Amino acid sequence: MIRVTVEVYGCAANHDDGRLVRELLRREGFEIVEDAENADVVVLLTCIVRDSVDARMVNKMCELERVPTVVAGCFPEAYPERARKLRPDAALVGPRHLDRVPEAVRAVLRGDRVEFLGERDDLDWKADAPRELPNLAAIVPIAEGCPNKCAYCAVKLARGNLRSFPPERILRRVRRELERGAVEIHLTAQDTATYGLDRGTNVVDLLEDVVDLCSRYGARVRLGMFNPGHAYPIADDLADLFASRDDVLYRSIHMPVQSGDNEVLRRMNRNYTVEEALEVYRAFERRLGYFSFITDVIVGFPGETEEAFRNTLEFLERTRPHILHASRFCRRPGTQAARFEDQVPEDVKLRRSRILHSKRLEWAEEANRELIGETVEVTMVMERWGRDEHAKKTVFRGEVPEPGERLECRIVGASHARLVAEV
Repeated sequence: MIRVTVEVYGCAANHDDGRLVRELLRREGFEIVEDAENADVVVLLTCIVRDSVDARMVNKMCELERVPTVVAGCFPEAYPERARKLRPDAALVGPRHLDRVPEAVRAVLRGDRVEFLGERDDLDWKADAPRELPNLAAIVPIAEGCPNKCAYCAVKLARGNLRSFPPERILRRVRRELERGAVEIHLTAQDTATYGLDRGTNVVDLLEDVVDLCSRYGARVRLGMFNPGHAYPIADDLADLFASRDDVLYRSIHMPVQSGDNEVLRRMNRNYTVEEALEVYRAFERRLGYFSFITDVIVGFPGETEEAFRNTLEFLERTRPHILHASRFCRRPGTQAARFEDQVPEDVKLRRSRILHSKRLEWAEEANRELIGETVEVTMVMERWGRDEHAKKTVFRGEVPEPGERLECRIVGASHARLVAEV
Protein backbone atom coordinates (compact mmCIF):
# COMPACT_ATOMS: atom_id res chain seq x y z
CA MET A 1 0.00 0.00 0.00
CA ILE A 2 1.29 3.47 -0.89
CA ARG A 3 2.06 5.53 2.20
CA VAL A 4 1.31 9.26 2.28
CA THR A 5 1.87 11.88 4.96
CA VAL A 6 -0.03 15.16 4.98
CA GLU A 7 1.75 18.08 6.66
CA VAL A 8 -0.48 21.05 7.46
CA TYR A 9 0.58 24.62 8.23
CA GLY A 10 -1.35 27.78 8.98
CA CYS A 11 -4.93 28.67 9.78
CA ALA A 12 -8.00 26.76 10.95
CA ALA A 13 -9.25 26.47 7.35
CA ASN A 14 -5.97 24.81 6.37
CA HIS A 15 -6.29 22.30 9.21
CA ASP A 16 -9.80 21.45 8.07
CA ASP A 17 -8.42 21.05 4.54
CA GLY A 18 -5.92 18.60 6.03
CA ARG A 19 -8.73 16.45 7.45
CA LEU A 20 -10.42 16.59 4.04
CA VAL A 21 -7.29 15.53 2.14
CA ARG A 22 -6.48 12.67 4.52
CA GLU A 23 -9.98 11.26 4.18
CA LEU A 24 -9.92 11.56 0.38
CA LEU A 25 -6.61 9.71 0.28
CA ARG A 26 -7.86 6.94 2.60
CA ARG A 27 -10.91 6.42 0.42
CA GLU A 28 -8.64 6.09 -2.60
CA GLY A 29 -6.71 3.28 -0.93
CA PHE A 30 -3.64 5.12 0.38
CA GLU A 31 -2.22 4.54 3.85
CA ILE A 32 -1.84 7.71 5.93
CA VAL A 33 1.36 7.84 7.99
CA GLU A 34 2.57 10.41 10.51
CA ASP A 35 5.94 11.55 9.16
CA ALA A 36 7.86 12.00 5.93
CA GLU A 37 10.52 9.42 6.86
CA ASN A 38 7.97 6.63 6.52
CA ALA A 39 6.13 8.04 3.51
CA ASP A 40 6.33 7.33 -0.20
CA VAL A 41 4.75 10.74 -0.94
CA VAL A 42 4.45 13.95 1.07
CA VAL A 43 1.53 16.33 0.69
CA LEU A 44 2.29 19.84 1.99
CA LEU A 45 -0.68 22.07 2.79
CA THR A 46 1.09 25.40 2.74
CA CYS A 47 0.56 28.85 4.29
CA ILE A 48 1.81 32.27 3.14
CA VAL A 49 0.41 34.71 5.68
CA ARG A 50 3.80 36.09 6.82
CA ASP A 51 7.42 36.20 5.65
CA SER A 52 8.54 33.83 8.39
CA VAL A 53 5.90 31.27 7.42
CA ASP A 54 6.74 31.71 3.74
CA ALA A 55 10.41 31.00 4.51
CA ARG A 56 9.42 27.89 6.42
CA MET A 57 7.43 26.66 3.41
CA VAL A 58 10.41 27.25 1.12
CA ASN A 59 12.76 25.40 3.50
CA LYS A 60 10.33 22.49 3.78
CA MET A 61 10.00 22.16 -0.01
CA CYS A 62 13.77 22.13 -0.35
CA GLU A 63 14.21 19.60 2.49
CA LEU A 64 11.94 17.20 0.63
CA GLU A 65 13.61 17.57 -2.77
CA ARG A 66 14.37 13.83 -2.92
CA VAL A 67 10.85 12.81 -1.90
CA PRO A 68 7.88 12.77 -4.30
CA THR A 69 5.91 15.81 -3.18
CA VAL A 70 2.53 17.46 -3.74
CA VAL A 71 2.68 21.15 -2.88
CA ALA A 72 -0.90 22.14 -2.07
CA GLY A 73 -2.75 25.03 -0.47
CA CYS A 74 -2.02 28.74 -0.61
CA PHE A 75 1.63 28.84 -1.75
CA PRO A 76 1.26 27.29 -5.22
CA GLU A 77 -1.98 29.19 -5.87
CA ALA A 78 -0.55 32.61 -4.95
CA TYR A 79 3.01 32.06 -6.20
CA PRO A 80 2.98 29.32 -8.86
CA GLU A 81 6.20 30.47 -10.54
CA ARG A 82 8.11 30.34 -7.26
CA ALA A 83 6.73 26.88 -6.54
CA ARG A 84 7.72 25.62 -9.99
CA LYS A 85 11.22 27.01 -9.59
CA LEU A 86 11.68 25.57 -6.10
CA ARG A 87 10.28 22.15 -6.93
CA PRO A 88 10.07 21.59 -10.70
CA ASP A 89 9.21 17.92 -10.03
CA ALA A 90 6.32 18.53 -7.61
CA ALA A 91 2.60 18.51 -8.34
CA LEU A 92 0.84 21.79 -7.52
CA VAL A 93 -2.71 21.83 -6.12
CA GLY A 94 -4.58 24.99 -5.11
CA PRO A 95 -7.13 25.27 -2.27
CA ARG A 96 -10.12 24.95 -4.64
CA HIS A 97 -8.84 21.70 -6.16
CA LEU A 98 -8.01 19.56 -3.15
CA ASP A 99 -10.31 16.78 -4.40
CA ARG A 100 -7.60 16.14 -7.02
CA VAL A 101 -4.82 15.46 -4.50
CA PRO A 102 -5.15 11.66 -4.95
CA GLU A 103 -4.65 12.16 -8.69
CA ALA A 104 -1.62 14.36 -7.99
CA VAL A 105 -0.12 11.73 -5.66
CA ARG A 106 -0.37 9.07 -8.36
CA ALA A 107 1.19 11.45 -10.88
CA VAL A 108 4.31 12.23 -8.81
CA LEU A 109 4.80 8.52 -8.11
CA ARG A 110 4.87 7.95 -11.89
CA GLY A 111 7.31 10.81 -12.29
CA ASP A 112 4.70 12.98 -14.02
CA ARG A 113 4.11 16.62 -13.18
CA VAL A 114 0.57 17.98 -12.90
CA GLU A 115 -1.00 21.27 -11.79
CA PHE A 116 -4.52 21.92 -10.54
CA LEU A 117 -4.76 25.65 -9.93
CA GLY A 118 -7.11 28.58 -10.52
CA GLU A 119 -10.82 29.27 -10.22
CA ARG A 120 -13.55 26.67 -10.54
CA ASP A 121 -17.33 26.88 -10.53
CA ASP A 122 -18.22 23.78 -8.54
CA LEU A 123 -16.74 24.77 -5.17
CA ASP A 124 -19.76 23.80 -3.08
CA TRP A 125 -18.45 20.20 -2.94
CA LYS A 126 -15.96 21.36 -0.32
CA ALA A 127 -18.62 22.34 2.24
CA ASP A 128 -19.73 18.87 3.29
CA ALA A 129 -17.20 16.53 1.67
CA PRO A 130 -16.16 13.72 4.07
CA ARG A 131 -13.41 14.46 6.56
CA GLU A 132 -11.44 12.16 8.83
CA LEU A 133 -12.87 11.67 12.31
CA PRO A 134 -12.82 14.97 14.22
CA ASN A 135 -11.30 15.94 17.47
CA LEU A 136 -13.87 16.95 20.06
CA ALA A 137 -13.54 20.45 18.59
CA ALA A 138 -14.48 20.38 14.90
CA ILE A 139 -13.55 23.13 12.45
CA VAL A 140 -16.30 23.87 9.90
CA PRO A 141 -15.54 26.41 7.13
CA ILE A 142 -18.60 28.35 5.97
CA ALA A 143 -17.01 30.07 2.96
CA GLU A 144 -13.95 30.19 0.74
CA GLY A 145 -12.27 33.50 -0.05
CA CYS A 146 -13.59 36.96 0.81
CA PRO A 147 -14.74 40.18 -0.89
CA ASN A 148 -12.19 42.36 0.90
CA LYS A 149 -9.20 43.91 -0.88
CA CYS A 150 -6.80 44.53 1.98
CA ALA A 151 -3.57 46.04 0.68
CA TYR A 152 -1.30 43.71 2.66
CA CYS A 153 -3.08 40.35 2.27
CA ALA A 154 -1.46 37.53 0.31
CA VAL A 155 -4.18 35.05 1.30
CA LYS A 156 -6.54 36.84 -1.10
CA LEU A 157 -4.21 35.82 -3.93
CA ALA A 158 -4.70 32.19 -2.95
CA ARG A 159 -8.28 31.92 -1.69
CA GLY A 160 -9.87 34.37 -4.13
CA ASN A 161 -13.25 36.07 -3.94
CA LEU A 162 -16.06 35.14 -1.59
CA ARG A 163 -17.87 31.87 -2.20
CA SER A 164 -20.33 31.24 0.63
CA PHE A 165 -21.23 27.59 1.00
CA PRO A 166 -24.94 26.64 0.86
CA PRO A 167 -26.43 26.72 4.36
CA GLU A 168 -27.99 23.28 3.98
CA ARG A 169 -24.56 21.80 3.22
CA ILE A 170 -23.01 23.55 6.23
CA LEU A 171 -25.76 22.23 8.50
CA ARG A 172 -25.32 18.73 7.08
CA ARG A 173 -21.61 18.94 7.87
CA VAL A 174 -22.27 20.25 11.40
CA ARG A 175 -24.75 17.46 12.09
CA ARG A 176 -22.25 14.85 10.89
CA GLU A 177 -19.55 16.22 13.22
CA LEU A 178 -21.95 16.25 16.17
CA GLU A 179 -23.06 12.70 15.47
CA ARG A 180 -19.42 11.63 15.49
CA GLY A 181 -18.85 13.13 18.93
CA ALA A 182 -17.82 16.78 18.51
CA VAL A 183 -18.63 18.95 21.54
CA GLU A 184 -17.49 22.18 19.91
CA ILE A 185 -18.18 23.53 16.41
CA HIS A 186 -15.78 26.23 15.23
CA LEU A 187 -17.26 28.10 12.26
CA THR A 188 -14.48 29.66 10.26
CA ALA A 189 -13.83 31.74 7.12
CA GLN A 190 -11.46 34.46 5.99
CA ASP A 191 -14.14 36.86 7.30
CA THR A 192 -17.21 35.20 8.82
CA ALA A 193 -19.19 38.47 8.75
CA THR A 194 -19.15 38.36 4.94
CA TYR A 195 -20.98 35.04 4.86
CA GLY A 196 -24.02 35.18 2.59
CA LEU A 197 -23.23 38.49 0.85
CA ASP A 198 -23.15 36.50 -2.41
CA ARG A 199 -26.30 34.53 -1.51
CA GLY A 200 -28.68 37.17 -0.22
CA THR A 201 -28.41 36.07 3.41
CA ASN A 202 -26.06 36.76 6.32
CA VAL A 203 -24.09 35.07 9.05
CA VAL A 204 -26.75 35.81 11.72
CA ASP A 205 -29.30 33.65 9.89
CA LEU A 206 -26.79 30.83 9.49
CA LEU A 207 -25.60 31.11 13.08
CA GLU A 208 -29.17 30.84 14.44
CA ASP A 209 -29.62 27.52 12.62
CA VAL A 210 -26.23 26.18 13.74
CA VAL A 211 -26.94 27.17 17.35
CA ASP A 212 -30.34 25.46 17.28
CA LEU A 213 -28.77 22.28 15.93
CA CYS A 214 -25.86 22.28 18.39
CA SER A 215 -28.15 22.89 21.35
CA ARG A 216 -29.82 19.53 20.69
CA TYR A 217 -26.47 17.81 21.13
CA GLY A 218 -25.29 19.90 24.08
CA ALA A 219 -22.42 21.32 22.04
CA ARG A 220 -20.81 24.77 22.04
CA VAL A 221 -20.35 27.05 19.00
CA ARG A 222 -17.36 29.30 18.37
CA LEU A 223 -17.61 31.94 15.64
CA GLY A 224 -14.36 32.59 13.79
CA MET A 225 -12.87 35.99 13.08
CA PHE A 226 -14.83 38.77 11.43
CA ASN A 227 -13.73 42.18 10.20
CA PRO A 228 -15.36 45.29 11.68
CA GLY A 229 -16.49 46.65 8.31
CA HIS A 230 -18.86 43.82 7.50
CA ALA A 231 -19.85 43.26 11.14
CA TYR A 232 -20.87 46.90 11.63
CA PRO A 233 -24.24 46.74 9.76
CA ILE A 234 -25.28 43.57 11.62
CA ALA A 235 -23.56 44.24 14.97
CA ASP A 236 -26.76 44.67 16.99
CA ASP A 237 -28.37 41.51 15.58
CA LEU A 238 -25.18 39.53 16.08
CA ALA A 239 -24.70 40.77 19.65
CA ASP A 240 -28.37 40.06 20.45
CA LEU A 241 -27.93 36.46 19.28
CA PHE A 242 -24.79 36.02 21.38
CA ALA A 243 -26.59 37.37 24.45
CA SER A 244 -29.76 35.31 24.00
CA ARG A 245 -27.96 32.04 23.20
CA ASP A 246 -24.88 32.23 25.40
CA ASP A 247 -25.77 28.74 26.61
CA VAL A 248 -24.47 27.59 23.21
CA LEU A 249 -22.38 30.45 21.79
CA TYR A 250 -19.10 31.19 23.52
CA ARG A 251 -19.04 34.73 24.91
CA SER A 252 -16.06 35.55 22.72
CA ILE A 253 -15.44 37.52 19.52
CA HIS A 254 -12.39 37.67 17.30
CA MET A 255 -12.41 41.00 15.48
CA PRO A 256 -9.08 42.00 13.86
CA VAL A 257 -8.97 45.81 13.88
CA GLN A 258 -5.39 45.94 12.43
CA SER A 259 -4.94 49.65 13.30
CA GLY A 260 -6.47 52.27 15.54
CA ASP A 261 -5.72 55.07 13.08
CA ASN A 262 -8.17 56.01 10.32
CA GLU A 263 -5.53 57.08 7.81
CA VAL A 264 -3.67 53.79 8.20
CA LEU A 265 -6.95 51.88 7.83
CA ARG A 266 -7.68 53.83 4.63
CA ARG A 267 -4.29 52.91 3.18
CA MET A 268 -4.82 49.30 4.22
CA ASN A 269 -8.07 49.28 2.18
CA ARG A 270 -10.00 48.31 5.28
CA ASN A 271 -13.67 49.19 4.83
CA TYR A 272 -14.37 50.78 8.22
CA THR A 273 -13.29 53.52 10.59
CA VAL A 274 -11.92 53.24 14.09
CA GLU A 275 -15.23 54.62 15.36
CA GLU A 276 -17.20 51.86 13.59
CA ALA A 277 -14.90 49.17 14.97
CA LEU A 278 -15.37 50.60 18.45
CA GLU A 279 -19.15 50.61 18.00
CA VAL A 280 -19.11 46.89 17.12
CA TYR A 281 -17.13 46.27 20.31
CA ARG A 282 -19.60 48.40 22.32
CA ALA A 283 -22.58 46.48 20.89
CA PHE A 284 -21.22 43.27 22.42
CA GLU A 285 -20.17 45.01 25.62
CA ARG A 286 -23.67 46.43 26.16
CA ARG A 287 -25.32 43.03 25.78
CA LEU A 288 -22.75 40.67 27.24
CA GLY A 289 -20.92 42.64 29.90
CA TYR A 290 -17.79 40.52 30.39
CA PHE A 291 -16.76 38.79 27.16
CA SER A 292 -13.49 37.66 25.63
CA PHE A 293 -12.25 40.15 23.05
CA ILE A 294 -9.59 38.95 20.60
CA THR A 295 -8.05 41.27 18.04
CA ASP A 296 -5.14 41.55 15.61
CA VAL A 297 -2.89 44.55 14.93
CA ILE A 298 -0.28 45.11 12.23
CA VAL A 299 2.65 47.17 13.53
CA GLY A 300 4.63 49.36 11.15
CA PHE A 301 2.33 49.40 8.15
CA PRO A 302 3.80 51.73 5.50
CA GLY A 303 3.24 55.34 6.52
CA GLU A 304 2.42 54.54 10.16
CA THR A 305 3.61 57.58 12.09
CA GLU A 306 4.26 57.83 15.81
CA GLU A 307 0.88 59.55 16.14
CA ALA A 308 -0.82 56.73 14.23
CA PHE A 309 0.80 54.16 16.51
CA ARG A 310 -0.35 56.15 19.58
CA ASN A 311 -3.88 56.06 18.15
CA THR A 312 -3.66 52.28 17.94
CA LEU A 313 -2.48 52.12 21.54
CA GLU A 314 -5.39 54.34 22.54
CA PHE A 315 -7.89 52.02 20.83
CA LEU A 316 -6.37 49.02 22.55
CA GLU A 317 -6.37 50.75 25.93
CA ARG A 318 -10.08 51.44 25.50
CA THR A 319 -10.91 47.82 24.60
CA ARG A 320 -8.15 46.02 26.58
CA PRO A 321 -8.18 42.83 24.48
CA HIS A 322 -7.99 39.50 26.26
CA ILE A 323 -5.88 38.17 23.39
CA LEU A 324 -3.87 40.45 21.11
CA HIS A 325 -2.09 39.14 18.02
CA ALA A 326 0.42 41.86 17.14
CA SER A 327 2.59 41.26 14.08
CA ARG A 328 5.13 43.42 12.31
CA PHE A 329 4.21 44.38 8.76
CA CYS A 330 5.95 42.28 6.13
CA ARG A 331 5.99 42.90 2.39
CA ARG A 332 4.19 40.01 0.72
CA PRO A 333 4.92 39.68 -3.00
CA GLY A 334 1.98 40.56 -5.22
CA THR A 335 0.25 42.80 -2.68
CA GLN A 336 -0.36 46.53 -3.05
CA ALA A 337 1.36 47.41 0.23
CA ALA A 338 4.59 45.72 -0.87
CA ARG A 339 4.97 48.49 -3.46
CA PHE A 340 4.44 51.41 -1.07
CA GLU A 341 7.52 53.62 -0.82
CA ASP A 342 7.10 54.87 2.75
CA GLN A 343 8.10 51.62 4.46
CA VAL A 344 8.66 51.84 8.22
CA PRO A 345 12.24 50.96 9.36
CA GLU A 346 12.62 47.55 10.99
CA ASP A 347 13.99 48.97 14.23
CA VAL A 348 10.88 51.15 14.59
CA LYS A 349 8.62 48.14 13.96
CA LEU A 350 10.54 46.15 16.58
CA ARG A 351 10.26 48.90 19.20
CA ARG A 352 6.52 49.27 18.65
CA SER A 353 5.90 45.52 18.68
CA ARG A 354 7.76 45.20 22.00
CA ILE A 355 5.49 47.85 23.52
CA LEU A 356 2.42 45.92 22.37
CA HIS A 357 3.85 42.61 23.55
CA SER A 358 4.28 43.98 27.07
CA LYS A 359 0.80 45.51 27.08
CA ARG A 360 -0.91 42.39 25.71
CA LEU A 361 0.40 40.27 28.59
CA GLU A 362 -0.80 42.87 31.08
CA TRP A 363 -4.29 43.08 29.53
CA ALA A 364 -4.63 39.30 29.20
CA GLU A 365 -3.69 38.56 32.81
CA GLU A 366 -5.89 41.37 34.08
CA ALA A 367 -8.89 40.04 32.14
CA ASN A 368 -8.36 36.44 33.25
CA ARG A 369 -7.87 37.35 36.92
CA GLU A 370 -11.31 39.01 36.94
CA LEU A 371 -12.78 35.50 36.79
CA ILE A 372 -11.04 34.18 39.92
CA GLY A 373 -13.71 33.09 42.36
CA GLU A 374 -16.39 32.87 39.66
CA THR A 375 -18.26 29.69 38.69
CA VAL A 376 -18.14 29.06 34.95
CA GLU A 377 -19.16 26.30 32.60
CA VAL A 378 -16.24 24.41 31.03
CA THR A 379 -16.40 22.20 27.94
CA MET A 380 -13.62 19.61 27.79
CA VAL A 381 -12.38 19.84 24.21
CA MET A 382 -9.07 18.07 24.83
CA GLU A 383 -7.83 15.28 27.08
CA ARG A 384 -6.36 17.55 29.78
CA TRP A 385 -8.04 20.92 29.28
CA GLY A 386 -11.24 22.63 28.22
CA ARG A 387 -12.71 26.03 27.37
CA ASP A 388 -14.78 28.08 29.73
CA GLU A 389 -17.91 29.87 28.49
CA HIS A 390 -15.70 32.72 27.19
CA ALA A 391 -13.65 30.22 25.13
CA LYS A 392 -10.65 30.67 27.43
CA LYS A 393 -8.26 27.74 27.84
CA THR A 394 -8.93 26.18 31.25
CA VAL A 395 -6.75 23.66 33.08
CA PHE A 396 -7.51 21.91 36.37
CA ARG A 397 -6.15 21.71 39.87
CA GLY A 398 -6.84 18.25 41.23
CA GLU A 399 -9.35 16.02 39.49
CA VAL A 400 -9.49 16.46 35.69
CA PRO A 401 -12.88 15.94 33.99
CA GLU A 402 -13.22 13.46 31.15
CA PRO A 403 -12.87 14.63 27.50
CA GLY A 404 -16.24 15.72 26.15
CA GLU A 405 -17.70 16.63 29.54
CA ARG A 406 -19.48 19.94 30.03
CA LEU A 407 -19.66 20.98 33.68
CA GLU A 408 -19.60 23.88 36.11
CA CYS A 409 -16.26 24.68 37.74
CA ARG A 410 -14.84 27.33 40.05
CA ILE A 411 -11.94 29.46 38.82
CA VAL A 412 -9.16 29.43 41.42
CA GLY A 413 -6.24 30.90 39.49
CA ALA A 414 -5.25 32.64 36.26
CA SER A 415 -2.31 33.73 34.14
CA HIS A 416 -2.19 35.65 30.88
CA ALA A 417 -2.53 32.37 28.96
CA ARG A 418 -5.11 30.32 30.86
CA LEU A 419 -7.54 29.86 33.72
CA VAL A 420 -7.11 27.32 36.54
CA ALA A 421 -10.27 25.61 37.75
CA GLU A 422 -11.47 23.14 40.35
CA VAL A 423 -14.44 20.85 39.90
